[in-house]
Amino acid sequence: MFKPTDIQRGMVVRDRDGEALGGIVAVDPRGFTIGKGRIFEREYPVRFSEVDDLDGDDVYLRRDLASLPGAILAEGALDLDDEARHNMEDASHAPHRPVVYTHDLTGALVPME
Repeated sequence: MFKPTDIQRGMVVRDRDGEALGGIVAVDPRGFTIGKGRIFEREYPVRFSEVDDLDGDDVYLRRDLASLPGAILAEGALDLDDEARHNMEDASHAPHRPVVYTHDLTGALVPME
């Protein structure tokens, strides 16, 4: 169980899948604020009740990015390069199969198979 007093500016916020959402730029009695950047085009407030766990300088949320209420992705955050776009077009006829991820021993996010 985490203590809200352990959450500090500069820590990295991650969704439940381990995807980095951004750094903490402010902390107040109700929660903290994720700074704008690659994922969010403006600062994004988070309540302490949304936090699942702390691991070193990482704050893990209970939800994934897609289920964060009011989250707005920064323009171009999910843009693909030409090769990735071509690969997706080639695979568009194949059925989509969701990929489940887990953390390996180093803490990296890897697909489970």
